[in-house]
Amino acid sequence: MSSEVTRRVFVHGLGFVGMGLVLATLGGCESLFKSIRERPVRRWLRSGSPEVDAALAIYRDAVAAMKALPSSDPRSWHAQTALHGTATGFTYCQHGTNHFFSWHRAYLAYFEQICQQLTGEKKFGLPYWNWNQNPAILAAFTDSTSSLFNARSNTTVGTNFAFQDATLDTIFTDTNFFSFGSQIEGAPHNMAHGIVGGDMANYDSPLDPVFWTHHCMVDYCWAKWNLEMANDNPNDPAWTDPSWSHFVDRNGDPATMTAGLTTIMPLLTYRYESSAIGSHPAEPEADSATLATLEKRVRTGADVRFEIKKRVPVAERASMRVAKPFSTATTLSASDLASLVESDRATERVFLSVDYASLPATNDFFVRVFLALPNAQPQTPTSDPHYAGSFAFFGTSAGGHGGHHHPKTNFLVDVTETLKRLRASGELRAGAKISVQLVAVPFGARLAKPSAELVVERLDFIVTPVHVRSQPK
Repeated sequence: MSSEVTRRVFVHGLGFVGMGLVLATLGGCESLFKSIRERPVRRWLRSGSPEVDAALAIYRDAVAAMKALPSSDPRSWHAQTALHGTATGFTYCQHGTNHFFSWHRAYLAYFEQICQQLTGEKKFGLPYWNWNQNPAILAAFTDSTSSLFNARSNTTVGTNFAFQDATLDTIFTDTNFFSFGSQIEGAPHNMAHGIVGGDMANYDSPLDPVFWTHHCMVDYCWAKWNLEMANDNPNDPAWTDPSWSHFVDRNGDPATMTAGLTTIMPLLTYRYESSAIGSHPAEPEADSATLATLEKRVRTGADVRFEIKKRVPVAERASMRVAKPFSTATTLSASDLASLVESDRATERVFLSVDYASLPATNDFFVRVFLALPNAQPQTPTSDPHYAGSFAFFGTSAGGHGGHHHPKTNFLVDVTETLKRLRASGELRAGAKISVQLVAVPFGARLAKPSAELVVERLDFIVTPVHVRSQPK
């Protein structure tokens, strides 16, 4: 990693310390290791846990205290929200970039510090909403007398396929940091914002206390993939070296964080109570020896890149009406895609890359992707063998782009298994044309603007090499 990352690490309660000291700690300096070992725990939100109840009580007090601060205080509820965005657009948040994970990790960490300072609870860890295991928002957030209450369209993600085991298993088997992050952002992340609705569906979504528990889950997805499942982060200075100085610490003083430094934070400044995501079970807490091994691997990173081995254009500058399923009958045949269909998943993956020219007028819908099913409709179930995946928008064209960053308008859907399934069933026979369908499905009963149009800038099949782990778990 960069010299900045290898030279110093932020340890909760201790400020910045040298990496050598951290490594010495992992080798036996008990006082410093005690601080690391007893770092705050971010617990999995669920009923029946006294530890979760205690964390929620502290969180409730922290939110109330932040809401009571004057708006001039950078730690206030609205000031913290403004770091992410306002009604007119995103501000500093890194949606739609390769720093979606790292920026939000820093954002959560400084917010957590503020909660600790305002409540006097130095061991407080933000709880996370595991929507895969518990689709419903806990009752603590629906009590209208609580500081955690906020008006919402839904209090559960229900049975939406983005949060189910099959979808998450496909995403979590992706060993490339960049495509993994893109899929997490486009599917469960964006979906949860849209389904919950209210403030959560907008640029200033941190106004809803559920936002922070949702993004803790997104951060845990990265931590589980990286730490528990032994996948590598990039070590390219182009990714590790960017820094952000718009945060404030527990006292409201300016704070700076580098992207590379965020990779080590779950090992030194907080830790997650492990839980299952899809078929990937909860893991036991790392002991000192395991922590040392993890720290070395994470600090080293790997030469991870998103390389396109092959690109097969499908459509370009195609207009679609939101209320009408979009279908494109490509000039490609199963024979043309034989190398894709018959490829070895262990060495390469096939994605459908969907790039829109702009955001929709409303984000009250998500998009399902089907292959070779021209009559696909919103009612077509995700159990249909032609179904490949889903994604959702976060933000609208009506909101504008008043901030520093544009929302995500390009999405990746892993279609490898769908192609193989259709090939095995005989539906992709040699010479048969392959079509792609994009079907808008409303989050609620109906679309707010069914006549609205979207322009698909590019639609491509792309083949990417699978990243091989640098070290075994």
